[in-house]
Amino acid sequence: MRVASALFILGCLLSISGAQSHEETIQVRVAPTPARLALEQMSPAERKNSEIAVEFHSSDKEAVLLGSEVERLWNSGEFDKALAQLGDLETRVGHVAVGNSWRAAVPTIETSLWGQDVRISNRDSLLGLAFDADDSTGNLFAVLRRTGLPHYSVCMSTDSGATWNETFVWSGSPPTSVNAMVLTNHLYVAYNSPEDDPQHIRLRRFLCSNGRADTFSSGGNWVTACTLDAGDTMKEVSLTSNQMATTVWLYLAAIISDGSVRCGYDYQGRGSWRRMSTGITSGASQGLDFIYNRDGDSSHYFISYYDASDTLRIWARASGGFTQRFSLLTGRGFATSLSGRGDTVICAYEDGVSSPHRVRYVINCDDGDTWTIGTLSNADTAANAPAVALGGGGFAAVYRHCSPTRELRFRRRSEYGAWSAPVAISDHEPYWCRPAVKCLDTTGVFGVVYLSNTSPVVRGAYFDRSLWAHGVAEQRRLLMDDGVLGVAPNPLKGIGRLNYMLDHPAELRVQVLDRTGRLVRTLFSGRSSEGRHSLSFDAAGIAPGVYFIRADADGRALTVPLAVAK
Repeated sequence: MRVASALFILGCLLSISGAQSHEETIQVRVAPTPARLALEQMSPAERKNSEIAVEFHSSDKEAVLLGSEVERLWNSGEFDKALAQLGDLETRVGHVAVGNSWRAAVPTIETSLWGQDVRISNRDSLLGLAFDADDSTGNLFAVLRRTGLPHYSVCMSTDSGATWNETFVWSGSPPTSVNAMVLTNHLYVAYNSPEDDPQHIRLRRFLCSNGRADTFSSGGNWVTACTLDAGDTMKEVSLTSNQMATTVWLYLAAIISDGSVRCGYDYQGRGSWRRMSTGITSGASQGLDFIYNRDGDSSHYFISYYDASDTLRIWARASGGFTQRFSLLTGRGFATSLSGRGDTVICAYEDGVSSPHRVRYVINCDDGDTWTIGTLSNADTAANAPAVALGGGGFAAVYRHCSPTRELRFRRRSEYGAWSAPVAISDHEPYWCRPAVKCLDTTGVFGVVYLSNTSPVVRGAYFDRSLWAHGVAEQRRLLMDDGVLGVAPNPLKGIGRLNYMLDHPAELRVQVLDRTGRLVRTLFSGRSSEGRHSLSFDAAGIAPGVYFIRADADGRALTVPLAVAK
């Protein structure tokens, strides 16, 4: 494979493109809560673009009516009156939360082509994330958690991750954990609001078509998915689903402050939750993940976490209930990641017993109790924050490689083959929180979401997309120079040029693909000499939209996006 790294795409430029408050109420009014501060800090343009829903637990019917009045006033443009009434509501019930759907989604200002990681949101100082995709629309979703206002946001991409928009923000008290799952045309988000409502785990849902908040069958904007015992709080939460066409169930698991793991389920996400016993009553500490392996022979539900004794534990549920299936002393760890299909289940974890700290995995291929241990990270370099996913005929894994310059590394293996060599896929140093990886189609294209560390922004969210040829990972970085990228194509005639460089002669094929991977047009196929080359491209006969140009040279491939706008 002497020409394995021969192909470097240098650029693809184609822009073919109420009531008054009583005096005594004013005297005892509490300081503004985060929800009210979030509304007060909005600019006039943001206020006009917002549509809010007030969120709080109370059996006080008058308080519920007052909350509805706050929503009515704000959403009809009477912002000052709404804020005054919100102050009265806070005096009456204490902390409240506010969910805000943007009437027009807010685009990410800093955008880049696919040669660099794509910025997901304009917000920084993030602490956690969740990532999923809707197969029916192809839309991607990232849910981002932060300590500052807002406390979490929902972002959506309709063009396979090339651009992102924020559709919703939530402000209340900082959640300790947020997780998300797509199910039957909705994105479900699980979270808590520990300062105003510590005993309830909440759930909201959003339309996959546009990312806007949607109500449940009860008419409410949110539901309680789990009620905890007095004095308990939620530490971490995870969602999964069976994704079956006829009987679709949404499942939730949570680590509770008393060390137990609670689990519940709800038919089609309608909001009527039932408890399912896990048998895990103490010891659970952190690193929770939860999956439903629909095609498993006997066990379908799997839970992984670290306990207080620094032991990795994996539990599975068969017809007789949950039982522990694997345990291993691992030392201190912060993240586990599960994925499964058929009789195969894989769990990536952090091994703090080894020196340096490594990322390993255990895999079960017989739907039984036999687990094989393997290693994902380098033996001589510390690593952490693993995530795994199955799809495209195999597995993919990402983790944080802790060399002097931190890297987000990516590996893949076929179902029964060997792992590919680790490849650095991020343009920025990753933060230590667990990234997210998901297979986006049947061909083995995976999407990755991660947080940057300090540069170019402190804990910003970024999307990366990895493409595969013959099971070997490719980096998507583009090598550019001003001479190549100095002239833009004519957007009216729809004619552009694709520039590329080979450092060795190679058999080359250049094709245009649509978002589903279907071949639209072949631009070149044959032997190409080394050096710089240029191909003319005419978009006549191609509908407006997002496409990809894929160039294969002797078995290796690189892909760049193409936006056709007429």
